[in-house]
Amino acid sequence: MGAIAVLFIVFGFPIVAGVFGIAGHFLFKRFWVAPLIVLITSLILLVTLASGNSSFIFWVVMYTAIALVTSVATLFLRKFFE
Repeated sequence: MGAIAVLFIVFGFPIVAGVFGIAGHFLFKRFWVAPLIVLITSLILLVTLASGNSSFIFWVVMYTAIALVTSVATLFLRKFFE
């Protein structure tokens, strides 16, 4: 695996998951929809791109957790500032 791929796994994809968690909360008005989409997408990418390598399941859980945390934080911030 190249250095660019490692940088995307460690920095790029978590940022995308966080942004998607925030945007998903605004689009769907539910805090659980965006993390669910991130989970399903990550599992599909795990099976297709990583050939089902179980060591990448950590990143699937991490991306889902990041999307969930940002979505819940957005929920609380919206309620706080309304």
